[in-house]
Amino acid sequence: MSKEKILEVKDLTISFKTPNGLVRAVRTISFDLYKGETLAIVGESGSGKSVTNRAIMGILANNGNIDKGEILYSNQDLAKLSEENFHKIRGSKVGMIFQDPSSSLNPTMRIGKQITEAMLVGGDRFKNRFRDLYHNEFHDYLNLETRIKLLKKDRDIRIFEINKDDSIPKADKKVKIQALKKSTHETISKLKKDLPGLKTKYLESKKAAKIQIKKEIKEVKAEEKVEYAKLKADVEASKKSLDSIEKNSPSYEDSKKAYDETKEALKNNKEVYRRRFHVTKKEAYERAITIMNEVGIPEPEKRFTQYPFQFSGGMRQRVVIAIALTAGPELLICDEPTTALDVTIQQQILDLIKKIKKERGLSVIFITHDLGVVANMADRVAVMYAGKIVEYGSSSDIFYDPKHPYTWALLASVPDLDTKEKLLSIPGTPPDMLYPPKGDAFAERNQFALKIDFEEEPPFFKVSDSHYAATWLLHENAPDIKKPKIITDRITKYKADAKRRAAQSKTKNVKSAGDVN
Repeated sequence: MSKEKILEVKDLTISFKTPNGLVRAVRTISFDLYKGETLAIVGESGSGKSVTNRAIMGILANNGNIDKGEILYSNQDLAKLSEENFHKIRGSKVGMIFQDPSSSLNPTMRIGKQITEAMLVGGDRFKNRFRDLYHNEFHDYLNLETRIKLLKKDRDIRIFEINKDDSIPKADKKVKIQALKKSTHETISKLKKDLPGLKTKYLESKKAAKIQIKKEIKEVKAEEKVEYAKLKADVEASKKSLDSIEKNSPSYEDSKKAYDETKEALKNNKEVYRRRFHVTKKEAYERAITIMNEVGIPEPEKRFTQYPFQFSGGMRQRVVIAIALTAGPELLICDEPTTALDVTIQQQILDLIKKIKKERGLSVIFITHDLGVVANMADRVAVMYAGKIVEYGSSSDIFYDPKHPYTWALLASVPDLDTKEKLLSIPGTPPDMLYPPKGDAFAERNQFALKIDFEEEPPFFKVSDSHYAATWLLHENAPDIKKPKIITDRITKYKADAKRRAAQSKTKNVKSAGDVN
């Protein structure tokens, strides 16, 4: 049975406009995420991993631009989704946990209010239902408008680059720019022909949605009116029955109990129907307390009224996780969620994320610079460097059979209590992405670099059906270069640890079965 694909990123390219030129932060990356799995994206600072996930959340900085590519989620391309429409995705479908809980929380606002805020603000159920009814048509119309804007933006960027390129003669620059303007104008003119039809379709759909919602609200109110009249009649009948019984009569207490229950039902009737329209404060409070319990915050009723400064770093991160879970997302992005925490509580947060993922059936993207953090968390790992994915495989592929020298370097730099050799550091610094390097971007820092690494970018070589790496060392004509000893020693240790854990798990299962029998 094939896995259900939750997210598909295709040829994603992201740049940032700066006074010095374009910074190519992400350069044509692709990956998939499946239901219920954890994908780890690993790399040094500046590798493009956080930028990628901010693009998925629709929170790129103002000078950031998705130059090309697709981010496909729920039959929508998030790369082309407008901010007006992102409210349907961000939080309610895709949640995010940021690195530093102190900067994620408002220090002047009580914890409870911060957890319930999104529920109350986004809790107008009929308003959200109204938007659902015309969402697809609105998206199609906006998608075309966005494509036109991107074409204009791309034209301006390319004109800027042509003007800055000193290798192009002045006369040729003019010809190139005129040709570019002409081709862009022709493409935009063709697209604009479809705009009126899409706009009409969207407006008609919105009008129909308005009629439908009015009908639904009218039906709910009519239902409420009938139910209220019935409950009121029950209260009056119950009161009449109670008044006809002597207080000393044996049946008085039963009649009084029935009367009180019908009165309570009448009182709750308004609240029941109010919940059909809005998430109430009571409902938000109850859900917040449940989620605070779920993420391991003790005494949630007491903690609900406290401020962030009254919480430890680990507890603040649990609050951030609770906020991310309030709208019930199916995809959770964790952006280095343990980096700002004390090492003694990092494992607690990792275990909590694993627990929540299992209980809620979440799909998780876990961003980190530390491969050691995801050793027992990730199903698959994407290793990023200089805006590109350089190795991609299952967790066992990356930890037991790494192929790219950059992956070797990351593994060799992870602290390990059992390692007697000196940890290897990665020499040099990542390249300046204003001027992306020719060939393999890691070549300058790679002690195993070949001559071709400085001249030509390596393609992805297939290691297995689940494992790919972009390194010339996998070419059939490449010299046979062995992994560093620290890596082979660690692989041996990882395998031994995995074997021991499997044996312990088997013993535990056998014991549990014996206890049952």
